[in-house]
Amino acid sequence: MTDTQAATTLQPKATCPHCWHIFEPHEVLWIAAHPSLRGDPRLTVYDYRRFLPTRFTVKGGALDEMGAECTQLACPHCQLHIPRLSLELKPWFASIFGAQATGKSYLLASMTYTLRRRLPAGFSVTFTDSDASANKYLVGFEQQLFYNPHPDELLPLKQLIVKTQEAGDAYEEVKFGDKSIQFPRPYMFTIRPQQGHPLAAEPDSVSSMLCLYDNAGESFEPGRDSAISPVTRHLVESSLLMFLFDPTQSLPFRRKLAGLSTELATDRPLAGDARQDQILIEVANRIRRFKGLRDTDTYDKPLIVIVTKLDLWESLVPEFRTPSPLIAATRKGSAALNLDRIEELSHAIRRLLFELVPEVVTAADSLAKSVTYVGVSALGTHPVRHPTVTDPQGQHVWSVKPSDVQPANVEIPILYGLNQQFPRLVPGGRRSSSGSRSAI
Repeated sequence: MTDTQAATTLQPKATCPHCWHIFEPHEVLWIAAHPSLRGDPRLTVYDYRRFLPTRFTVKGGALDEMGAECTQLACPHCQLHIPRLSLELKPWFASIFGAQATGKSYLLASMTYTLRRRLPAGFSVTFTDSDASANKYLVGFEQQLFYNPHPDELLPLKQLIVKTQEAGDAYEEVKFGDKSIQFPRPYMFTIRPQQGHPLAAEPDSVSSMLCLYDNAGESFEPGRDSAISPVTRHLVESSLLMFLFDPTQSLPFRRKLAGLSTELATDRPLAGDARQDQILIEVANRIRRFKGLRDTDTYDKPLIVIVTKLDLWESLVPEFRTPSPLIAATRKGSAALNLDRIEELSHAIRRLLFELVPEVVTAADSLAKSVTYVGVSALGTHPVRHPTVTDPQGQHVWSVKPSDVQPANVEIPILYGLNQQFPRLVPGGRRSSSGSRSAI
C-alpha cells in the first residue's frame, strides 16, 4: 500500500498535536475558506474562522456559511490547524531538547533527510510530511544542506540559524477569554509500512503520525513553562525523549579535545553556564510535576542521549574502531537495527561521559529507566573558515560545502525509538550463537 492508498478509517479518539486535547472525530472543527470569513476570535484577524459544519458536499467536504468548500481541519479546543491524518492515525509523540547553541537545527535537518531515504529503502516504511506547512522551516533547512543549487560553494552555518530565526516563532498563540496561551508547533510526519513490508496488508496496526517537538534551550529555564505558556508539556505525552549533549559546550570535554589539536572544539565561547546536565534535571522535575510522580520515580519511556559532533571525539572511544554497522541486513535481505552494536557503543559512550561529565550520566539515570547513548555527526565533515564572511566580532564564520555533508548515525535515535515502540515495523537484529544475524 502506498502513501496515497492509505486507509481512511477514523480513529475512535483523536489527539491534538498542539494542546493534546483528546476528542472524537465528529467534534473536529473546519476552517472557513471564503475570503470574507477572516478573523477568528481565538486566533488573529488574519486567520480564517473555525466552525462546526452543518452542510457538506457529496464528497464529504464541509461548506462554510458563504458556501465555499473547505478542506482544512482544526482542533475543537485550541482551534489550531491539524492535518486530517490526526483523525486517521495514532499519534507517536517524540521530544528533542538540549541547551542553547548545541546544533539542534542542523541535526534535525540531517535526521529527517536521512530518514526519508533510510526508512523506505531499508525497512520498506514511508516517512513523509503529514503537513507541509507545519514542516516548512525544517524542509527549508534540508533544502539548504542537501538540495542546495550551489553545492560546491561554502555555506555559512550561521546563515542557516538566521534563516530559521527569521522564519517565525516555534509557538502559536491562542486566546482563551482574557488570557493568551502559547502552544508548541510540532513537526509532523506520516509513518506507514509500504509495499514489500510484512505488515503492508495490515497498515493500521503500526501506522502512526510522528509529532516531533523541538524546544529552544531557553524553554527549560525555571519559570518558563506555565499555565499560559505550556511549551514543554509534550514531555509527558512523548514515547521517546532525546537529549542533545554537545561536547564542545562542556569544559572537561573541551580540555580533552584540545589535546587533539582541533580548533573546532574550542574556538567558540561557552553558551550560558555550560552545565548541560541542568537541562536534564529540569526536564525530570517537570515530568514528575506534570505526572504527579515522586522525586525518586523515573520515567518509563526511553531516553536517548545524543552526543553530537562524533567526528571530533570518536577517537576517544576504542569501540568505534571496530567496523560493525548499526544497521545490518537480515537473512531475508531487509534491514534491521543491529541492537548488539547499538548497545555496545552506548555502554562505551556512557563510560566516556562518566569519566568526563559524570553529572550528565547521573542526571540521565535519574530521569529515565532506559537510557541509550548514541554518537552522531549532523554534518559528517569538518567545517572550514569562510574566506570573506565574518561575524560581528570580525571572526571568519564556520562554513561547509553542501556537497561535503555526509551525516553519520543521525537516523539511529528515531529508528531505535520506533523499534522500541513498533518492533514489527522497524525490526531489530541480534547475533545468534552461530554468528549469523536474525531479525527480532
